[in-house]
Amino acid sequence: MFKGGNALDFVWQPNRSTVDLDFSVDASHELSTPDADTIKTLLQRGATIATNRLGILLAVHGVKPNPRGTERDFVTFQVGVGYALLDEPRLRQRMTRGEPSPRVIRLDISLNEPICDAPKKQIDPELRLRVATIEDIVADKLRALLQQPIRNRQRRQDLLDIAVIMSQQPGFDRRLVSRFLLEKAKARDVVVTRSAFHQDEVRRRARIGYDELEITTRALFIDFDEALALLFALVAELDIPSL
Repeated sequence: MFKGGNALDFVWQPNRSTVDLDFSVDASHELSTPDADTIKTLLQRGATIATNRLGILLAVHGVKPNPRGTERDFVTFQVGVGYALLDEPRLRQRMTRGEPSPRVIRLDISLNEPICDAPKKQIDPELRLRVATIEDIVADKLRALLQQPIRNRQRRQDLLDIAVIMSQQPGFDRRLVSRFLLEKAKARDVVVTRSAFHQDEVRRRARIGYDELEITTRALFIDFDEALALLFALVAELDIPSL
């Protein structure tokens, strides 16, 4: 399932792309807990098909598991996929000999993440892909904001993305966001309340480097104070505990 900032940018709300492509493995699938070798084999099979179809030479350079701190049930595999374009014959020759390409697409593939809503979308005439809905993406970003102090992270991009969605696509389903948020947070033992979003530490961490995001946007940048106000407005509409 395709998720995260690039799923939002490519499918639902074009505005800001990220370095990595984020995917989750469906826990209901027979390959719900693949190892690194299995992931590499499956990706290389797909890379061969894509090379034959598009002419761009693709090769999986490596698959590395990354347990994140104490969250060892939520393993993320970091993948590098090298590529060479049609007009790069020397690079294609080197890749054919098994040498890595300096041109790399980064993938993050996570296991055991709750997937709440990810229908298949027609990406092009020949390709359908499961993509997280706006409601699923918003819930994930809300959960990530609450986890900032827990994981010692700064999630400025999630605040901006939520604010842009609130500004440009305000009709998304708050009931679904509420349900998805509670489900995703429960899986990680994160307490969800309205007051939790107003914590000084959540705000402080989201503020770090926020203004630097402006140069990454193509259509809309929302100032921090306005973005925070839009976040609080959304939280006030969610069916979650107050305290």
